[in-house]
Amino acid sequence: MKPGHSADIWLALFFLGFALILIFVWIPLDTGTGLVEKVRRKFVIGDALAPTVAAVAIALGAALGLLRPANGRALTRANVIWCACLLGLFTVSLVLMRYAGPLAAAWTESGYRPLRASLPWKYIGFLLGGTVMIGGLTGLTTRRLSLKDFAIGFAATLLIALAYDLPFDDLILPPNGDL
Repeated sequence: MKPGHSADIWLALFFLGFALILIFVWIPLDTGTGLVEKVRRKFVIGDALAPTVAAVAIALGAALGLLRPANGRALTRANVIWCACLLGLFTVSLVLMRYAGPLAAAWTESGYRPLRASLPWKYIGFLLGGTVMIGGLTGLTTRRLSLKDFAIGFAATLLIALAYDLPFDDLILPPNGDL
């Protein structure tokens, strides 16, 4: 590689492009509302707000990656294995988040859909998937699994869930809105 064109630069450019595609193409085509909507003289969160905030965070990370001095190193086998481990962990976490609630309510008479906005059902998938994600990320980083890390993951996920759920009466935690 030429000096100044390290793998870090290419990775930052890739994620900057990905974030811009998310913000200007995917999110507007995929959501029915804007960032914030005014309903009955009251502002409510639009469908596009959360994914746009995530895309802006990706873009900021990419921009910071571009500003960082290039180190000239190429991707190694260890880098690829690390990325594969992250992809696997995120996949497991998101599958748990999506299917844990419906599986837990499979034995109920009404099924999951009528229960998805009530306690404890609305938190099952989010808490389980988020706890596995945070505890797993900590375990991957430290190269050891610890019950303490999963307890911290549970507490952090619960705080995030409460921060989203308590202030808004009409908000359904992800992925419950799609179920």
